[in-house]
Amino acid sequence: MNGEQHQVAELVWLEPKKLRFFKHKGVLRLTIEGEQSYWKVSVYRCFPLTDPDKYISVRDAMNREIGLVRDLSELDSESRKVVKEELERRYLVPIIVRILGIKERMGMLLWEVETERGTRRFLTRASQEGVEQPDPSRCILVDLDGNRYYIPDITALDPISFSLLKRWLV
Repeated sequence: MNGEQHQVAELVWLEPKKLRFFKHKGVLRLTIEGEQSYWKVSVYRCFPLTDPDKYISVRDAMNREIGLVRDLSELDSESRKVVKEELERRYLVPIIVRILGIKERMGMLLWEVETERGTRRFLTRASQEGVEQPDPSRCILVDLDGNRYYIPDITALDPISFSLLKRWLV
């Protein structure tokens, strides 16, 4: 290892019965019974597409991981409600149902798509950088602002949408 030291992070599992998540003036807070309170926390899904309600990372205001919640269903109802609301806000990802057009200009792609929430237009890089494929049937488009758009099954797209997309798949 050439004298380098590598620190291995240890997983900290949070005990659901000791946790109380709540919102105060729009900020998500956490109290761990008998231990500590955090004035501002963030929650992240470790597996947002495959296991959205399990393995939730809880981080403090400095983005340091406090620990993991194994399953949201183990939290009390109020804590579960505010955590789910926060996760839904963070992971709001429009689902693309049809691709209306893709125009390439100066190394960028202008996408016009129909989502379940209406028509959207956005820019991605013309390289495969803006198109992620977690597996052969799913696709995620990431625009220049980091917003994500999801195609749960590319084979379910209409033939025109599929032919427009396939050029940009890896």
